[in-house]
Amino acid sequence: MKPLLSIGMIFKNEIRCLERCMKSLQPLRDAVPCELVMADTGSDDGSRDVAARYADILFDFPWIDDFAAARNAVIDRCSGEWYLSIDADEWLGEDVSQLVRFLTHEELWNWSLCGVMIRNYFEPELDGEYSDFLGVRLARISIGARYVGAIHELWNCPGDVYGLERTILHHDGYVAAIKSQRKKIDRNMKPLREKLMQYPEDMKTLLQCIESAQGDSSYEGYIRQAAAVVEKKPPQWEYYGPPILRYAVLHAAGYHLPELEQWSSEMLEWFPDSIYTSIDAAYALFADHAGKQEYSQAIEMGERYLSALSDYQKGQFDYKSLIFSSLAMSTQSRENAARAILADAYFHEGQPDKAREMLLTIDRARIRPEAVQNYIGIMMNIHAKGEVDMSPILADFWEKTERPELQKKQGEARRKAVVAAAAAAFTQDYRKAEDESGSRHAYTLFLPLAEKSGLGTAAAILETGDRQEMERLLRTVDDWTELPVAALERALLAGVVFPLPDRPLTLEEMDNLAARLAQNGSYLPEFLDKAVQTLDEEPQSLAWARGLALAALRSEDWEADGDGMTAIRTFAIIERAFLSRYYAPAMLCGENICLLPPMHRFGWYCARAFDTLDAGDTAGYVRLLREGLAQCENMKPVVEFLLKQLEESHKVQATPELLRLAEQVRALLAMYPADDPAVKALKQSDAYQKVAHLIEGPDLGVLGGLPQ
Repeated sequence: MKPLLSIGMIFKNEIRCLERCMKSLQPLRDAVPCELVMADTGSDDGSRDVAARYADILFDFPWIDDFAAARNAVIDRCSGEWYLSIDADEWLGEDVSQLVRFLTHEELWNWSLCGVMIRNYFEPELDGEYSDFLGVRLARISIGARYVGAIHELWNCPGDVYGLERTILHHDGYVAAIKSQRKKIDRNMKPLREKLMQYPEDMKTLLQCIESAQGDSSYEGYIRQAAAVVEKKPPQWEYYGPPILRYAVLHAAGYHLPELEQWSSEMLEWFPDSIYTSIDAAYALFADHAGKQEYSQAIEMGERYLSALSDYQKGQFDYKSLIFSSLAMSTQSRENAARAILADAYFHEGQPDKAREMLLTIDRARIRPEAVQNYIGIMMNIHAKGEVDMSPILADFWEKTERPELQKKQGEARRKAVVAAAAAAFTQDYRKAEDESGSRHAYTLFLPLAEKSGLGTAAAILETGDRQEMERLLRTVDDWTELPVAALERALLAGVVFPLPDRPLTLEEMDNLAARLAQNGSYLPEFLDKAVQTLDEEPQSLAWARGLALAALRSEDWEADGDGMTAIRTFAIIERAFLSRYYAPAMLCGENICLLPPMHRFGWYCARAFDTLDAGDTAGYVRLLREGLAQCENMKPVVEFLLKQLEESHKVQATPELLRLAEQVRALLAMYPADDPAVKALKQSDAYQKVAHLIEGPDLGVLGGLPQ
């Protein structure tokens, strides 16, 4: 049987995607008589073997840098009434009914050209950013249809085009490494630049330059050049003007160019009904107004965008306009983002009910991670400052975030984005401001997630005053990094013993929680004091006290007048207990201490230093602190603080007589090597101890002229 449709393809080294394309054609081949004609332009990756399993005709065509020549060689071997051109990195959508109807209904055969929607993806997940345009991929072979043009090849039979807006060719060829994209830009731009030099005001060439140079430094220059030509209104400006000015408005809005007002005004005046105006330009202006907090203007443009997008999704638009360029802002992710931003604008304009209704229209299962923070922030605003309870919507969103079919990586990213967005609502300052304003606490939005996530559990802890209930809720926490630390702070202030006896934590978990407590507020000294008072040999108790002590040490401002001495003394007490419990006695000696982690080595020296100081040996104290610093250099601010405190404590004793004695001892020491027995004997004498702090002062370099 003679085929009704010839499907043609040229390919080279497309092993990644060729079979996907071939399989996607099968429903069409089952529905109408088809032949598949394929030209290999030089594959060496196994693509030809894949093609041989599917092609009716397969031949080699040496590449001559001419796309039209290669495609025409395929057409020459076709015998169908219609020809459909497809590329290896494309695949036909599952719904081929519209295409089949066009091919099998003779009343439609008065058309010579037919277009299908080409959907270009820009992200590997294929559910993010993409653009749509109407690609003229079908032509009647019998009218002598041929391709012309070495690049951006076109049919040689101009005429009216029948559009199949529901027939989609998906394309992921742009999802590529930067290097390959750079090569593609260079390949495409060379002939375009040459043509533009000959015809600098050719709008079609200018539009192709804009689209081929995206991501290149020349991009803005082409936009300016093309916009200037459109303003002259040359022939065919009504076709190429809308997509060109659309790119200009998108770029100006994205980079806050002063030309935004001019280009957008021209577009709204000259092309008010264009789909490029109503969708792409409207979205850009909508986002720009919202970013400037011009909410009434944002609402006007946002509503226009969503209305036009609805018409587009229903197929109620002039599809022929998409022959000239792609549509950029029609994706589900853009629509979701627009609905969230519009909800925020409604809220700020005093329309909370409209804001809630708009949030309800968002496809919560498909909100992308990068849009989550904005979405959650808007929801918290409406929940806290309005009279609308948004928690059921939040619970539904969380359930969709946890659904198994969501890709693990994307699900984790969404979950982290929710936690990041909610973090501020749990802080003490945020809650205090809410109390002062009389608004509902934003964190209560997450109450439905109690025992399902750290956010919900934290909200429940903040809402209860029952210590036992707090303990029960803490036992449900699986991921401590997800629990807002304000909840733990409240539980500790309420008297909860932590870590819970039957809920052991890792050392890393305890150290992380202690560090977050130090960042969150001023209660750390109180928690640390309680930990020291209840310190025992139980490992979890010791480890928690140590974590708090470390957090206090790391959060202390050693240059300010604080209670740093208490913090470092407490650290030494806890570290002594911790080391003796966790390490064998043989490890806790000078020759083996180097085998411990750096902070444990410093802790060991620090504890010994305080013992030495308490025994009256200031020189030994200084020496041990320096040895500890050599083991853990990031403790330099701590050691400098302690030595400065030592100096301050001895200042009142620095009489002229002592200063003279110190100078005499310093001169004497300079006469002998440091390891001389006489030097060691001198340093142990009562006279030396009286002036040691003057000789071995707080500086860590050369003290009193003596190498240390």
